[in-house]
Amino acid sequence: MYSNSRIETFEQCPRKYKFRYVENIRTKTEGIEAFVGKRVHETLEKLYRDLKITKMDSPEDLLLFYESQWEKNWHGKVTIVREGITPGHYFGLGKQCIADYYKRLYPFNQAKTLGLEERIEMKLKDGDKSYTVQGYIDRLAWDPATETYEIHDYKTGSTVPTQEDADQDRQLALYQLGIAQRWPDAKKFKLIWHYLASDKDMVSSRSQADLASLEKEVIEAIHRIEEESKLGRWEVRVSRLCEWCEYKAMCPAWKHPVAMEVLSPNAYLKDTGVQLVQKYAALEAKKADLQADIKTIAQEQSKIEEAALAYAQNENLFTIDGPEHRLVIKNEDDFRAPTKSEDPFAWELLRTTLKTAGKLEDVSTVNSAMLKFAMRKGKWPADVVKSIMGLVTQGVKKSMTLVKK
Repeated sequence: MYSNSRIETFEQCPRKYKFRYVENIRTKTEGIEAFVGKRVHETLEKLYRDLKITKMDSPEDLLLFYESQWEKNWHGKVTIVREGITPGHYFGLGKQCIADYYKRLYPFNQAKTLGLEERIEMKLKDGDKSYTVQGYIDRLAWDPATETYEIHDYKTGSTVPTQEDADQDRQLALYQLGIAQRWPDAKKFKLIWHYLASDKDMVSSRSQADLASLEKEVIEAIHRIEEESKLGRWEVRVSRLCEWCEYKAMCPAWKHPVAMEVLSPNAYLKDTGVQLVQKYAALEAKKADLQADIKTIAQEQSKIEEAALAYAQNENLFTIDGPEHRLVIKNEDDFRAPTKSEDPFAWELLRTTLKTAGKLEDVSTVNSAMLKFAMRKGKWPADVVKSIMGLVTQGVKKSMTLVKK
């Protein structure tokens, strides 16, 4: 049995998927954002459940319920990642979400509620095979005036997506697919996200073509999960979301840093892993220092080489003697092809010459290094070589080699 949350977890981090859905590890920690979301969802669920039996809760009734749910469910493992933010700030955020929603949608007669936390199943066909995907709709409603099914989802996060993002959202589109399978006569749907912290709604809809594309997309995602299950790799995908992950303390990417956070300074420095990192980092710093020294030495050598080549030319020498070594000078014919940026006309002329001779594929592009490599093979006709040499800048390349006596 799959769900959108399962698929999203895998896409976020395969190792997190393994912890939660393969090994069924449940932790006692809970992010404050999820905690607030649950309490707000419970409060809005109460609002609409009571409305179904014609009981209109006042804003005060709902806020008292929210407060009681907060107190009843609060526990010591609720974690707050953001610095400088207290549980009181989040408690106030939840109250504001409920108050703003109530004020804007009162008296809540926009559509008739059909279900709250409504479980829905979708069957996805994959050849002879089919997959079952399930989910829970925060609120399913029916608008008799427009004969439209409304799928509502409550969000307490601070970020509001773009319309393009909403139109590509997978979760509510899957729910539409499930409702259409449950009631084949259903024709019109409206997908509605209530971004409560911003007091803003986002609305979208899906065509049959959209749903067919969605079904294919979800099946492909399920195939990736099944393939990963066979391989057993369960890659760790590090991202900023790791800060909110309940499995951080057991994740291979984080368990050592997390374990080190609680150690005293002395115990920390005695840890084998910490010592290995220190030694490696010290050697890395030493390498960096040596590389800087090598660069300085190379620059000095370059100056001496320039002076030695000038000396050899002035004295008409091919060998310069020293106590234990000799410098051997070589003069080689060399050429440089024009570049497109420096001389576009000459570059294009050379390219056309190569193309006409059927040699452009040998070098792939007009490039000095590629031309030299191809011509040194000695397989090009002499007339082609002659034509090319007439279009390049020719010269002599001087090189110097240090040899031991």
